[in-house]
Amino acid sequence: MNARIVALLSIGLLTAGMATAKGRSDKKTIKQLKADIGYLASDELEGRHTGSEGEKKAAAFIESRYTQMGIPSFKTQYRYPFTFVNGKEIGNNTQIKVGGRLMRIKDDAFPLPFSASKKAYSELVPEVLERGNIWMMPLYKDKDEANDAHFDWEKAAFDKTMEAAKQGATGVLFYDNFDSKYAPEFNKKSELESVEIPAAFLNFKAYTAYANSSAGSLPVELNINLKKTELTGTNIAAYIDNHAPYTVVLGAHYDHLGYGEDGNSLLANAKKSHMIHNGADDNASGTAALIQLAGWIKDAKLKNYNYLFINFSAEELGLIGSKAIIKDAKLDSSKIAYMINMDMVGRLNDSTHALTVGGVGTSPVWGKMVDKSTPQFRIALDSSGVGPSDHTSFYNAGIPVLFFFTGTHSDYHKPTDDADKINYAGEAQVMNYIYGIVSKMEKEPKPVYTITKQSTVGKVRFKVTLGIMPDYSFQEGGVRVDGVTDGKPAIRAGIKAGDIITQLGNNKVNGMQTYMEALGKFREGDKTEVTIQRAGKEMKLPIEFK
Repeated sequence: MNARIVALLSIGLLTAGMATAKGRSDKKTIKQLKADIGYLASDELEGRHTGSEGEKKAAAFIESRYTQMGIPSFKTQYRYPFTFVNGKEIGNNTQIKVGGRLMRIKDDAFPLPFSASKKAYSELVPEVLERGNIWMMPLYKDKDEANDAHFDWEKAAFDKTMEAAKQGATGVLFYDNFDSKYAPEFNKKSELESVEIPAAFLNFKAYTAYANSSAGSLPVELNINLKKTELTGTNIAAYIDNHAPYTVVLGAHYDHLGYGEDGNSLLANAKKSHMIHNGADDNASGTAALIQLAGWIKDAKLKNYNYLFINFSAEELGLIGSKAIIKDAKLDSSKIAYMINMDMVGRLNDSTHALTVGGVGTSPVWGKMVDKSTPQFRIALDSSGVGPSDHTSFYNAGIPVLFFFTGTHSDYHKPTDDADKINYAGEAQVMNYIYGIVSKMEKEPKPVYTITKQSTVGKVRFKVTLGIMPDYSFQEGGVRVDGVTDGKPAIRAGIKAGDIITQLGNNKVNGMQTYMEALGKFREGDKTEVTIQRAGKEMKLPIEFK
């Protein structure tokens, strides 16, 4: 270990009161980090996928640690379960008939995940696309496309189905006409929204046997029934009640990718390899740090604020756990002083000492609390309150936030993110830095909340922006707004968090896909109307893209 990292208690940022109150050695901190991360990132927990037995074991472990330290539960319980939609499955009564023959679902044919759950019947001539009929057409335009591993067949089928519906088709049956090497499969995690007509796929073998040999008209019957699948995750919340007027929230997510079954793994062929993604850095590191910080705060008897410690689940599936506890536990944002989030704080680089601190623009107070000049780190500041972790949910609720992150690495979202690669001394150093901020904030009043500009990640895809933070977990039709950005068209038009956008101009919005497509049709200076649902009532608001 680098000697500069081992010398943790010499950090100039920390007050003498902190060292006295904490009164523990770095060795003890590191030993506990190794024990906690070692268990949370062990194969026994099978990657802590939301809703899994591994997640339940992790939740029980976290609860036991708070109990051992004498930190009570929040309100009447440690555990805050939440249920959410996490995909689709094919209903048992789904039937696809071609030429009077019943197709074997998945073996011969299957409904597309964006299909409507409806019935349709036609006596049709394949590739004669008549209004009022089921359209039967090839999925691929040529053999090269059929054997292109990068061809997005599902999106291509979605676009063709949308066009077919506009042209009056009652359903669509695609077929593999080139015996593709990359045969389509039912994608239960598809992010494409539902269309208005039933849509299905017929594989090459079934097409050749039952459809291609048919002379004249061909009876096709689609009886599609898709069901939403649900998962239940569990947030863990512990609480130090000082009977103060305001509460500080410290958080970290404890879920991870399991075996990579959700498609979030960066390992090639993760689903087929079935390897455990232990997530030592992401985010056993933040979880272990949070548990110890809770103990430090308790031992130091910090009294100016109450302290709420939340271990979130389902962060990897779209910040679902943090959104859920704000709603289900009825957290009053006006009573929360600020929120600190730790996600991936275990891989401090011994050479660069790079530490990213996000959210510094969410309150003026962070300018004097986040000491960029400390020699222990090379600190990169990000002003935005929006980022790829759970602090975003709190920022969107009107709460000042800080986000701590030691950076990505080659093991990110791979099975190789293991406990033996954690920089434990470096993580202890980050914890001390965070504790220093918390202890200094004891002398500060409730910080003022400031709206920030949203960070731009990746390439800009549109000529205009609406300026909303969409709720990616919402699947009830339309796009639900999680938050609005100051100075952008949405907030100027009067759109608020919780509104559901159902139409933009003449373009219906059924979900994220059609929302993005609708947005792509506008340019700067365009004026139109946005249709929203608010508290069950439809409203039309004028909007200008500028």
